[in-house]
Amino acid sequence: SMASPAAAGSGGLSAPLLLPVTDPDAFYGKGPDAVPKATLFDTSVETGLTTEEAERRIGLFGPNELVEKTVSPWVKLVKEFTGPMPIMIWLAILVEAIIKDVPDLLILLVLQLLNGFVGWYEDYKAGNAVAALKAALKPEAQVKRDGIFKTINASLLVPGDIITLSAGAAVPADCEILPGALIEVDQAALTGESLPVTMRAGDVAKMGSNVTRGEVEAMVCATGGETFFGKTAALIQSVDELGHFQKIILRITFGLMGLSIVAVSITLGYLLLHGEDILEAIAFCVVLLIASIPIAMQVVCTTTMALGCRMLADEKAIVTRLTSIEQLAGMNMLCSDK
Repeated sequence: SMASPAAAGSGGLSAPLLLPVTDPDAFYGKGPDAVPKATLFDTSVETGLTTEEAERRIGLFGPNELVEKTVSPWVKLVKEFTGPMPIMIWLAILVEAIIKDVPDLLILLVLQLLNGFVGWYEDYKAGNAVAALKAALKPEAQVKRDGIFKTINASLLVPGDIITLSAGAAVPADCEILPGALIEVDQAALTGESLPVTMRAGDVAKMGSNVTRGEVEAMVCATGGETFFGKTAALIQSVDELGHFQKIILRITFGLMGLSIVAVSITLGYLLLHGEDILEAIAFCVVLLIASIPIAMQVVCTTTMALGCRMLADEKAIVTRLTSIEQLAGMNMLCSDK
């Protein structure tokens, strides 16, 4: 089926050369903002989209970027003070406040704040290093706008754009190949195919793949989260389970906390039975509690992994989760046929 000339005229394009729509009933997007794909593919191959139409579409569909789960730095800072170990220290601080032991209260408060801020700061710096690396690796695309090819940031591509795919370049979005020469595309990162795939007119080259041979024009048919790569990334990000390292830390933490509480309870009972002053007994038990648990364990682990993340960023490796460093370090053998 063919897109209607009337629809093409509404985009402000002169003398349009209409392209066949693979699925005219399909919609781009979901919900009330969904747009029929037939109205997006009525682009003139000779002139491409107008600048005005491209701006309208990027406002409608958003940038050609993958949506990532981001956590505010302030939320991360609060989490540094809400784990099992920090809660134990807060309880100790509360006890010291009740018995009015100001020196010990101040020492515990400084220790708590120091642990939290050091862990948060190292995590924050690691995140900045990764963000800087991502910014440096943003791809560009050759797109036809107003009848002229120009180089733009790939994040500015919109459905219906006419772009050039050439050897050595990454495919910046899901694109339908237009009539012309054959190209070979490496899709190993998406499908695991070890050999390049030959593509011709009508085939769809997916974001995340690379052109290894040939040059041809193509029409962008999906961007950002609507691409095959974007939908796959969304599925991966939806999994929010604790990593192996985090489970071990929690197991150690709860085990030590349980032993500490038992030891403190026995000690407190013994002191009270032997006539010790209750305030002095409680103060001694607080010291025993703090001394028996590794309160700096969390910040040491976070700092160590953050330093590893920054070192990997220097080697152009993107780390999206700090705990993945430990998971990779615990791998005995990597089997790959690529």
